[in-house]
Formats: sequence, C-alpha cells, structure tokens
Amino acid sequence: MTTTEMDFDTTNIDLAASFIYFVYPFTFDSNQFDSLTRAGDEAVIPGQKLPDKEQECQAAWDKLSFPEEELLFHVANYLNPRENSSCTARFWQSSPLLHQSFGFSHSYDWQLVYPNGEISFVFGEENQTTKVVQLMLFRVGVGFLTVKAQPKSDRVNEWLKFIHYFRFLRGQRGTYLSAQRRTCLNPHNKQPQSDIYFPELAGGIASYQDGKPTLGKLLTAILSTLGSGKWWQEVFVPGKMLPFSAIYADGLPSKQIYHLLYKLQNFFHAQQGQHPAPENLNPQAQPWLAYAQQQWFVFTLEGGSFLAVDAPNMQFFRTTLPNHLQTQYFLLFLLALHQRFALMSLSAQVADSWVTDGATRLRRFEAIRDRLLLFTARGYFTQVMQRENHHRCYRQWQKVFQLDTLYQEISEEVQEMHEYVQTRQNQNLERTIQVVGVAVGAGGIAASSTAGYIQQPITLAYTGNIHPGFLALLASLTIGAIAGVLAWVLTGWLKPGK
Repeated sequence: MTTTEMDFDTTNIDLAASFIYFVYPFTFDSNQFDSLTRAGDEAVIPGQKLPDKEQECQAAWDKLSFPEEELLFHVANYLNPRENSSCTARFWQSSPLLHQSFGFSHSYDWQLVYPNGEISFVFGEENQTTKVVQLMLFRVGVGFLTVKAQPKSDRVNEWLKFIHYFRFLRGQRGTYLSAQRRTCLNPHNKQPQSDIYFPELAGGIASYQDGKPTLGKLLTAILSTLGSGKWWQEVFVPGKMLPFSAIYADGLPSKQIYHLLYKLQNFFHAQQGQHPAPENLNPQAQPWLAYAQQQWFVFTLEGGSFLAVDAPNMQFFRTTLPNHLQTQYFLLFLLALHQRFALMSLSAQVADSWVTDGATRLRRFEAIRDRLLLFTARGYFTQVMQRENHHRCYRQWQKVFQLDTLYQEISEEVQEMHEYVQTRQNQNLERTIQVVGVAVGAGGIAASSTAGYIQQPITLAYTGNIHPGFLALLASLTIGAIAGVLAWVLTGWLKPGK
C-alpha cells in the first residue's frame, strides 16, 4: 500500500448532506441544576441587541424540546417532562444574537490554523446558521455543549484534517483560530474589505497579542452566559472534544473504502494511518455497523462517524437520512454519553468521599446513593427507540462505552461502601450506648451503696456543712464518669483491627 493510494483525490464530499458536530462534555454540581436551568432561560448577551428588535432579543439561548420522534414514552418523558413532573433535562439552541456576538454568521471568515496550513470553515453549514451551538443539561450533573462546524472545501483530506485538529480546545498540536469580519467593498477594486476579528466576549482582538486565540476561549465565554465563574468541570480528556460526523463521499474507489473507515475510526488526518495492518481493514473485526449498501456507522470511545459512499441520489438517502443523523442518531450518541459520564462522575464522587471523616462520609455516600437511584430510575435505558436500526445503533454505543459493566461496578461499589460506612456508624452507636450504660450502672451502684448510710434529712436551710447526700451524689457521678472513660478506652482498644 502506498501513500498515494490513500489521498482520496478523486473523491468529493456532498456538503449539503455531510456535517460535523463537536461535543464538549462536562459535569457540574447536580444540586445546581435548577438554578442553572433558570440561568439558561434568562441568560442575555450584555450590551448587544439586534437591529430593529426589541429588548427581549438580548436572550442568549432559545429553549427547545428534545426531538421525540421514535422515542419510547418513558425516554421522551425523561427528556421533555410533562406537566407536574420535575425537570430532568434542559435543551437550548444558540440565539441569533449569540450568533452575531460570536461571529458565527457568514459575514465572518474563519480559519482553523494547524502546523502545516489552515482550513477555511463555517460554523453551522454552508448558507445555514441553525444548530450552530447547542447546550444540554441533565439533572444527574452531566452537560454537553455542541458546536457544529465544517470546512468550506469538498475535499476528503480537508475534512479529515478538520475533524482531527478542530477537536483540540487549548491549542494542542499547534492549532488556533483566525477570523476576519467583512466590512465593506473597496471603492477602487470593488473587492470586500475585512478586519481582523475575534469576539469581544471571548477576549477580542487582544487575543492575537496575548496569544493565539483558541476555540476553548469561545466555549468558555459561551458557558459563562449561565453564570460567572467556572461552574462546570471537564470530564473527558482535558481540552478535547468528541466529534460526531456524517461523511457523504462520492467517487471513492471501492479499494479505498475501508481505508477511509479506518481513518475516520481513529480520527487520523491525511498524513496519518498510511500503513494499516490487514486486521485494521477487516470489517468483521472493527466497530463498524452496516446501515445500507456502502454505508456504515463507526463507533469509538472518542466519537462517532457515518460514512456513505456513492449514496443513491434519492430524497431519503440525501435529505431524510442526514436529518435523522443530526437528530435521532445524534441523540442516541448523547444519551449513551450522558450515561457514561454520569457513572464516571459517581465513581469519582465515591473516591473523593472515601477520604473524609466518618460523619461527612456517611452523608456524602447517602447523597451518592440517592443520585445513583435517580439515575437508575430515570436515566439508565436499555432501549431508547423502537426502530431496529436505532436500537442496533444504541446498543452498539452501550457496548463500546461498556455501560453495562460500568453500571454494575458503580452499583456494587456504592452499595458496598455505603453498607460499610453504615456498619461503622452502627458500631460507634453501639459503643456509645455501652459506655453510657457502664457509666450509669457504676454511678447507680455507687449511689445505692451509700444511700443506706445517710440518716440526716435534706433541708433547704444552710448549716455550714455539705449534706452527706450531695457528697454521695458527687461521688456516684465521679465513679460513673471514671467507669465511662475506662469503658470507652477498653472498647476502643478491643475493637477489631487493634
């Protein structure tokens, strides 16, 4: 196999049918879910408004409902709770004002700069600015910020490079963003003039002097619309997003199909993965799921892809299926991801809570157990959609993410550790009861032993001497206290493990 065999020079990308989502997963304090959803509903872009629009157009987010087509009822109810049901998930889409404030409209020219060149791209799709940014929060403490972007080019290698490099948020691999804003036409040559640009809310053009502007700055500014300070924590590989793409490739030679699937599976750019082993190209040994003739889903821990080679020029394959991939199949991916990161978050909480003191540990484990029960009752689904292709896809995501194994491990971990902490609390309670019993018993014995020898009646008149009864009471209390201390020391010394 030579390098030129994998250049895909004769292949074109159907830009209308193809798309790329980049998913930034995060966790947050589940106790803040209600306050964050209110903040999202009320979030505004400060100092901005659209021309000829009223004040309410300052809203940063448009509240949406999750797509319910093909969903089972209990799953739809989890995503879009009915009246008189507590909110368990919230879904927003970026507003037109947010698009304007962050330069996502097509009057801005964006480039992704990487070590050996740059790629011109658009947020959203060519000639469309819908679904550019989407934000989802789940009550279990997991959220997703998704960005839709794609190259302007229809060349396969450009798409491979873009998928590979755009997912890095912090300038890893030498990547950064560059943008220009088209302002007016040059009066001499009638060519559009452009000014260097970066959103003011993300640092403005000063970002070019302070350092190279990155996608991470944009996402941080967008998430900050829900509250000052960093209220979220990264849960995936730091500074990295998960791509979910659909590639409609036309003119791809049949001998190169498995090569392209291999590159999509590993998110390789054009110069990577030039010498795969024969096993890497064996469809029976790879996480590829056939959908139709020359169409496959690709499943990995780092994201997913759909490849269609020379798809039939029919309404379903070129329009309907791409819409389903952006809604139904993308939702399946996110639901499996939210389960994965919810379980990983619970596991991290168990580890953090174990190093605390006994009382705090018990309180935290009770909260963790309640979250696990909530997740089990509302958010852990064996089946999401009724259709066969949807179900096969969802089950494959569960398999790749090892959700069944992860859920079993976390359930046993939480149960065993909660029982252990509860047992230790019960042992401490029993010890306290034993000590109190010894103290009371010893004091009572001392009091009863001396009571028969006290003949002087108790009066309220002061005679100058302490009444023997008070001395006996003081002695019994002292003896009881000494006996209690001895019992506490002995029971602590004789505990298992001493």
